[in-house]
Amino acid sequence: MRRRPSQRMKPMRALVMFLVVSRICAPTHLLAQTWDPAPLRSQTPTPKDGLPPDKAAFFHWLRTAPPSGDDVEKARERIYTYVSEMAKRGNGAFPAQGDSAAIPLFRAAVELGVPGADQVVEALDPRSSNARVPVPSGITLSFHRPVFSLGSDDSTWAVCFPYYFMPAPVGRQTPNNGVKTEIAVLSTLVAPDSSEGGSSQATIFIAAAPRADSSSHVTLWIQRFGVAPVPARDASITGQWYQSPEADLMRREVVVRQLPQRIVLIAYVGLRGTFESNRPHFLDLLRTLAPKRCAA
Repeated sequence: MRRRPSQRMKPMRALVMFLVVSRICAPTHLLAQTWDPAPLRSQTPTPKDGLPPDKAAFFHWLRTAPPSGDDVEKARERIYTYVSEMAKRGNGAFPAQGDSAAIPLFRAAVELGVPGADQVVEALDPRSSNARVPVPSGITLSFHRPVFSLGSDDSTWAVCFPYYFMPAPVGRQTPNNGVKTEIAVLSTLVAPDSSEGGSSQATIFIAAAPRADSSSHVTLWIQRFGVAPVPARDASITGQWYQSPEADLMRREVVVRQLPQRIVLIAYVGLRGTFESNRPHFLDLLRTLAPKRCAA
């Protein structure tokens, strides 16, 4: 039986989700292996999250004492710690069909309600019958190994990201600015950070709204993320760039892009260490943003 998702989350994810209060066609030629390999070279320490630190003990706990409350989100992130380890060992390549290490990880993610994990299991074990994890209204999430495509159900925007990211689409929401907005949250690879836990995932937050509402949309999220305009941080990526104060331990970087029908704000949030390690993948994702289908 699928376990209920947590109502509370660890600090970084809680920050992003507090800021939220989330038919696309995927190109099959965009390979996860072509993304910047630098994040795949980082270490993957097991976080000090209060769960059993040993992998075998963790899975025994998961089978015998189904998590609730904060432990659900901690368990999801622990699963993706092991996914990160696996992805780094394989240099980002998608596991072979029938892989006996990968299948249990993603089946556990399905049980914990991670959207998209069911699609990865199907790709790894096509003959098995798997539970489905619903995707919220307004968002489409599809998997064409080794990448996911995520975007709006009206095909006005889409991004691609590799199988080892943890998706958390929120759906179509109406924040207090009154603007209907498609929202999604993604978590990157696990890497060492500056916290007591020792490691974490960085977070990519996506908010897309009609171009007619550009001013209200951008103003709301820029204020909530507490960032200020800065010169473009990467000349190859168009858009307006924003950044948090350098002294902040929770670092934040935002890019706003205009598409034909949508204004899309993509924020990157992480603790020192994780932020720097995974930033190349944030830039890679920005390069995939496009209308209708994600760009290679």
